[in-house]
Amino acid sequence: MYIFESMKKIIALAIFGFLTFAVNAQEISTDTIAPIEKKVKGLQSVPEFPGGLKEFYNLIVPKIQRSMRYTPGRMIVAFIVEKDGSVTEITTIEGINEKFDERVREIIAKSPRWKPGEQEGKPIRARYRIPFTFR
Repeated sequence: MYIFESMKKIIALAIFGFLTFAVNAQEISTDTIAPIEKKVKGLQSVPEFPGGLKEFYNLIVPKIQRSMRYTPGRMIVAFIVEKDGSVTEITTIEGINEKFDERVREIIAKSPRWKPGEQEGKPIRARYRIPFTFR
């Protein structure tokens, strides 16, 4: 009988411990997610190149191919589309080689103005990442 009572206490403590952990885990994840939802909530539109991304690629890629020889590969470029649609702070996240990456950044810097992203109907600065694959 004593062993049975001890087992009941151990099981009760295990359940209590599990429930305590489960409740704390829910509180942590709720706090972590809430600020992210608030940041994204008011976003209405992302930056857009006039004519869309296909038009952007059609403008940029031929200039890159004409300007220099390159090694086939993939690169990712990030930049800021300002409130006025200009492109600034161009950085290479994943590149092919330094000389080639620099040339791509120069060509992107000379691209026409983008339609800026909007939040609550007002233009905003927005970070934009774009991949390029050269074959």
